[in-house]
Amino acid sequence: MAKTLRFRFSRGQELKYLSHLEILRVFERALRRSGLPVEYSQGFNPRMKIVFGLPISTGLTSDAEYADIVLEKDIDLSTFVETLNESMPLGLKIHEAVELKNKNNIMNEIKGARYNITMRASLTYGEMEDMVSSFLSKEELTVMKKTKKGMSPVNIRPMIYSMNVIRKDTGRDVNSSGHEDGNIIELDALLSAGAQDNLRADLLMEAFMVYTGLKADILSINRSALYTIRSNEWKTPFEVANG
Repeated sequence: MAKTLRFRFSRGQELKYLSHLEILRVFERALRRSGLPVEYSQGFNPRMKIVFGLPISTGLTSDAEYADIVLEKDIDLSTFVETLNESMPLGLKIHEAVELKNKNNIMNEIKGARYNITMRASLTYGEMEDMVSSFLSKEELTVMKKTKKGMSPVNIRPMIYSMNVIRKDTGRDVNSSGHEDGNIIELDALLSAGAQDNLRADLLMEAFMVYTGLKADILSINRSALYTIRSNEWKTPFEVANG
């Protein structure tokens, strides 16, 4: 009897520059090597029945990638995770899986994404907090964003749910010559995500620098969580797997 699983995986530094299509091919090859009983579509060009959540931009890492997969027969969840990990390359790791008991498509469920953005900037944490507060106080933050009709001006302010400075240590980054380059500052941002009103973290930072005049080096952007909404509350894709 067919069984649908939803699983979470991470994408590390090793594969952060692969496109979503390339990641899909990596999974297809790994699944074939694993021998897991993946169900295929019918027709002239059968495809594995696997659907990924919100694709991540190239250059970013993630701890919260999700996908739904249909198997031809029942299989133990821990066996699925262990078996697939044995065939995955360095940089991709399956962390957990649950049985999906509803028919909801994960691509349509994602409504929010949380990012940790690490940067180097020559300002204090208090100054950064003031800068973030000033940025969020604006009613309109217009940027050029790619839409179905091409590049268009879009107000991204409604797509920013929260943005906070979360690293509170006072250490400073030191370059190879022994000079201090500035504070290492980390931002936590919860942004609109999904098929509509999707705001990428890199586009957020482009807007942030334009509107505030910030000069900083973005060191890394990591997606730490994906969310859907139930009864006006944020829920992870696992929390809604049963309905």
